[in-house]
Amino acid sequence: MKRWTAAAATALILSGFGAGAAYAQQGDSSAPIDVSADQQETINSKCITIFRGNVEILQNRSRMRAKQVTIYSARKAGGDANNSCGAAQRMEAEGTVYLVSEAQQARGDHAVYTFDNNIAVLTGNVVVTKGKDVTTGDKLTVNTKTNDAKLESNSPGRSSPKRVRAVFYQDDKKSDTPAAADQTAPR
Repeated sequence: MKRWTAAAATALILSGFGAGAAYAQQGDSSAPIDVSADQQETINSKCITIFRGNVEILQNRSRMRAKQVTIYSARKAGGDANNSCGAAQRMEAEGTVYLVSEAQQARGDHAVYTFDNNIAVLTGNVVVTKGKDVTTGDKLTVNTKTNDAKLESNSPGRSSPKRVRAVFYQDDKKSDTPAAADQTAPR
């Protein structure tokens, strides 16, 4: 069963935000999920669960905060009206959405994670940070299975003030020497 998790929305969104960025460590999706909010509403007739007000979802060391989080689940075949909801299909977070993992943080206005295709999309004033490195744009799309990521701007053009922007700081302690297994032995 596919589960909706903070790790799915957090670590996976952060896992591949751009070339040169380190990848986040994947969380343990079997770890307990701790959800807190001002209100929870479950609408079984539509297979929707809504968490409203200061929503915080914790799993391992991953955390997501938003004003509202809505979980859309699949309808089970042959289930009755009161107990026919199955696995989660899509999770939407709105309000200012914060995603935090051990090494990276992301912020946007809206986030959607679709479980069937493993696609996470963060939109609206997207800011991703890792240490001092910062990447900004309007839309971040991540395939959480392959870690392929695409950051886009809604206003392309050289003179646009809202272009995709990335600032990476050099790590003085980091070595560019390839791993020993990659080096060719001298003759």
